[in-house]
Amino acid sequence: MMRPLPLALAAALLAPLALSPVTAQATEAGANTSTRYVSLVRTDQPGGMFGYWGFDLYTDQKVGARFEVPTGADVRLARVGLWLMNNSGSFQGRVTVSVQTDALDEGGSQSLPSGSTLGSWTAKVDTLGWTPVKQFFTSASKPWLQAGHRYWVVAESAAPALQNPVWVTAASGTLFSTTTSQGSWQTGGDGAAPGLIVDGIAGE
Repeated sequence: MMRPLPLALAAALLAPLALSPVTAQATEAGANTSTRYVSLVRTDQPGGMFGYWGFDLYTDQKVGARFEVPTGADVRLARVGLWLMNNSGSFQGRVTVSVQTDALDEGGSQSLPSGSTLGSWTAKVDTLGWTPVKQFFTSASKPWLQAGHRYWVVAESAAPALQNPVWVTAASGTLFSTTTSQGSWQTGGDGAAPGLIVDGIAGE
């Protein structure tokens, strides 16, 4: 079973992650090609010098990755995409993905997932074994995300160890991330980026 490496591992070796917003027409399979998304986060695909590795999503660990909406205009949350693989070759555990506000916006003392959820989705991991797939979770309600504010994508699973989904890291780049330990969020930090896409829709 892949165990999570320290969040700071390889951060100094990996190229900085570009987070500047871009507007692009949807091209992924299953996407509405008439939709033009504002890209809030788009990491590199998995791979790189360390091969495929990532953060276990199972009964004892949740994983959170932070992103920030650019200043200037609010956007609606359209969809979230995670690069996932599977520690099992025969069992497809369910993964729950949520977008949460930042604890600092809710009166907390540090930047962590707040538990205040704007959207949540649950689905089986769409792969068997260590073959990464890009799996999307689309928001039906499309909640507003405020310009200049930070938000968290949180992934979790009730799957047992050795049969659990894995959130695969990107080949390059960093994100501010955190994991839980004994049920509590650890202090976050910049480290190897979990493979992540967050798309919004502007001006609606």
